Formats: sequence, C-alpha cells, structure tokens
Amino acid sequence: MNVIVENSANKSMDNIYYYNMRYSLKNALETDNNIRLSINNLADFPYNGRYIPEIIDKHFREIIYKKTRQSCYRIVYYISDITDTIYVINVLNSKQDFNQFLKLNNYFKHYFRL
Repeated sequence: MNVIVENSANKSMDNIYYYNMRYSLKNALETDNNIRLSINNLADFPYNGRYIPEIIDKHFREIIYKKTRQSCYRIVYYISDITDTIYVINVLNSKQDFNQFLKLNNYFKHYFRL
C-alpha cells in the first residue's frame, strides 16, 4: 500500500519535535525517528493499528507510540480500499481531547468519499 502523510500530520510532527527539543535534543530526535518509523511500517502492516474508539468508520485507525508514561502519541490514519492508499491524517499527544479535536477539524469528512 502507498502511504501519504498529510500536511496536518507533518505540521504536528514538526510541533512535537520542536516541543521536545526545548527539553532534550536526544529525546526530540528519538521520538521523531520512532514516529516516522511507525508511519513507514504502515505500508507493510496497515491493519496493525487499532480502531479509533471515537470514530464509527472502521477505515480510521491509529497506532499508539508510547515512549514513556508521560509522552504518548496517537498516529491517526485512514485506509482507503479503493485507492489502496493509507492517509496519515495527524499525530496527536494522547493527553489531547480527541473529541474536541474532531469538532475543530472538519477535514475528516473528505475521507468518507475515498
């Protein structure tokens, strides 16, 4: 399967990197590399992630990247069977309110047509 990383996911990963860099360059690099490695693994194992509990559509999935108890990230992606493509939508800190995130971001509606 092809993997496309949306702009929103790239911006989130940049923000995560710069946030972590304020405290530790080593941690920022390690976290960024591991998140990107998890995304790259999606091409071979697209159904490895779990269903997202807040979304009914089972094409939406997430991988949880957990570095420590305090730093845990949700890699949110959509699997399109029609185009044989995985769209990485966003990377969120697990402490964020996902329901609030869904309300603020209407671009999820785009994926229902794929």
